[in-house]
Amino acid sequence: MISHVNGEVARGAHRARQWLKDNGMPYSDEIPLEASGREFADGGHYGVEIPVVNSFKVLEATLGLLKEEGLPVTRFNETLGAFLLSDSEVRDMLDLCRESNVGMVFALGPRPEYDRKAAFYRGGFGASQGRRINNNDALAQSAEEALRLTEMGCRGLIAYDLGVIRMLSEMRKAGVLPAELMIKSSSHCIVSNPMTSRVFYENGVNSITTVHDLGLPVLQDIRKGSPELTIDLPTDVYGSKGGFIRFYEVAELVQICSPMMLKIGASAQSHPHDPVNENTIRQRVQRVALCLEYLSKSGIEAKYISDLSPQRCVPVKV
Repeated sequence: MISHVNGEVARGAHRARQWLKDNGMPYSDEIPLEASGREFADGGHYGVEIPVVNSFKVLEATLGLLKEEGLPVTRFNETLGAFLLSDSEVRDMLDLCRESNVGMVFALGPRPEYDRKAAFYRGGFGASQGRRINNNDALAQSAEEALRLTEMGCRGLIAYDLGVIRMLSEMRKAGVLPAELMIKSSSHCIVSNPMTSRVFYENGVNSITTVHDLGLPVLQDIRKGSPELTIDLPTDVYGSKGGFIRFYEVAELVQICSPMMLKIGASAQSHPHDPVNENTIRQRVQRVALCLEYLSKSGIEAKYISDLSPQRCVPVKV
C-alpha cells in the first residue's frame, strides 16, 4: 500500500496491526469507544471498593461514616497481609461486614517484603521481581493463610503472584477452598494490557485490579478480551503512585468496563503504608461521595451491583 503524505496517514507496524485486527486482538489506541453491554451475573454495572482497610478499628470507623453519609460500599480491601492480624480481629472484621451485608477481601501473605528468603527483592533490582514469591515454603504458607481465612468465613482473597493465583484456583477446583471463593489479583501483579488479563483469567482470577493509569482503549480491549472478569479500577491513586484523579472519566469507565468495581479513596493517602487516622477516613469517604456524584451527573443509567452477586465477597457465617 502506498500512502501520500498529504492523504490518509499510514500507521507504523501496519502489517501487524492488520493481522491483530483481523484476529480480534488489540491493535491500536485510536479505536471507537463502545459500551460493554455487560452486567454482573445477578445484575448491576458497578460496585464501590475501598482499599487499605487493614484493621477492625479502621473498618468500623469507615463503615460508620459511610452509613452516616448515606453512601454505598460493596467491599473493603485489607492490603498489608491478613497474617499480620489475629484470628480474633479477622473474625471481628468478617462478622461486622456480614452483619452489614458488605464484602471483605483479605490479602495473602507472606510477600517478599516480609520473607527472610527474599534477598533479591530487597536489592537494587528488586522492583523487577515485583511481589512474586521465590520459595516453596512461601507457597505453602500462602495456601495455609487461604485455608485459615476461608474457614473463618472469608469469601474474597487478594493475591500478588500469578503462581499463588494458580495454586488457589487448583485448591478451589479440588474443593479444598470454597467453590464460591472470589480470587482477586492485586495491582502489583501489573495487569497492564488485554493479553496479560487473559492469562490471569485462564489461571483462575475472578477480579483483576489493573495498573492504575490505563487509558480507555486499553480498558475496552481488556473487557472484550476477558468478558468473564470483573475489572477493579482505581479512580484516584496515592501520591506515590502518581496522585491522579479521574472522576471526570468515571462515566466512560463504567460504560466501557462494566461489570466493574470503582476502587475509590486511595488519593486520601500519599503512600499505601501511611497510617490511617480519622482525617484519612473522612477524606476517603469524601472521595466516594464525589466520585459517585460525577457518575450521577453524567446522566448514564448505571445500576449498582445486586445484593445477590457473589462478587460482593460478603463473608459467610461458619
